[in-house]
Amino acid sequence: DQQITASLKDIPVPEGLADRILLNQSFEQFQEKQRTNRWHLALAASIAFLIGLSVNLVSFPATPNMGEVAIQHVQDEWIFTEQINEDADIHAINAKLVKYGGAVQDDIGHIYYVNHCSFNGAPAFHMIMAGEKGKVTLFVVPKSTLLSIDPVYTKGDMRALVMPVQNANLIIVANKDEPMAKLEQKLETHINWSI
Repeated sequence: DQQITASLKDIPVPEGLADRILLNQSFEQFQEKQRTNRWHLALAASIAFLIGLSVNLVSFPATPNMGEVAIQHVQDEWIFTEQINEDADIHAINAKLVKYGGAVQDDIGHIYYVNHCSFNGAPAFHMIMAGEKGKVTLFVVPKSTLLSIDPVYTKGDMRALVMPVQNANLIIVANKDEPMAKLEQKLETHINWSI
């Protein structure tokens, strides 16, 4: 033990050894910090990538189209309205239509059904009348409803025509074969919009 201790006392300490040890320690700390920073950066990049991917994959519901809602409404209620024949007169129509600022001036043909309904959560006028090729459904929906508008919307064998009138939208839903231009002209001629 004494010889080993004596031999170690005779070894001279190299010049700047303390500085080199401190420098190596600071390099090691720097490299460790760099590894930690890279890991944090990689984690942040992965999270950002996942968020970006999720936003692209998640589809946010689009604003419903007024014509699409009208056609779906007609199809959903068909089982209930198919056999209805109220043979409503002009007074029954106007009693319901007045709330929406409209009034029928002349006979517009055979009316199978007339009432109020819920159209995408908003109150609306709902009428089923005789067309040239079959039954035609007419909706009057206040303009305050949050629906997008395409003037003509087609789904399957059904077509919906949306026309703005005063403070509402008039929607005609019929079979594709129905001459919509004639029907539109007939409704414009026989319905007066006061509001």
